[in-house]
Amino acid sequence: MESEADARSQPAALQSDRAALAERLVQPWWWDVAFGVLVAGFLGSYSSRSIWVILAAVVVFAVGVRALVAVYQRITGTWWDASKVGPVQERVRAALRRLLVGYFALLGLGAAAEFLLDVRGAMVVAGVVMGVAAGWSSRWVTRIYVAGLRAGS
Repeated sequence: MESEADARSQPAALQSDRAALAERLVQPWWWDVAFGVLVAGFLGSYSSRSIWVILAAVVVFAVGVRALVAVYQRITGTWWDASKVGPVQERVRAALRRLLVGYFALLGLGAAAEFLLDVRGAMVVAGVVMGVAAGWSSRWVTRIYVAGLRAGS
């Protein structure tokens, strides 16, 4: 008898755990802003056309992203992986695919303007646009993931 009652209560407990996890997973607003600034700085560095500036930007970007991951893990106690979240993963993957297509198109336009048409500063503009988009999409994808956890899918 007790095992049947336990078996019936497990789905409710699992849903309760998912809802509690969902509450913890949303990063603070400044995390998205910092991520966007890192993306903008890295991509904007290509306008300098200096290998040293670009390499420094790569280092700052890598260290900054690693620091953001560490802060996120310290705040939430976890790190989520879109490939391991069950039915939610397809919605998250679809959102990420759409975003990547847009990012690469914008990156291509910025690079073509900067290096083929010799429009100085085009990569700065593209970097700022992509930084804003990266910060916004970070929040958007997290909300899709959290909504899926809350819904139990």
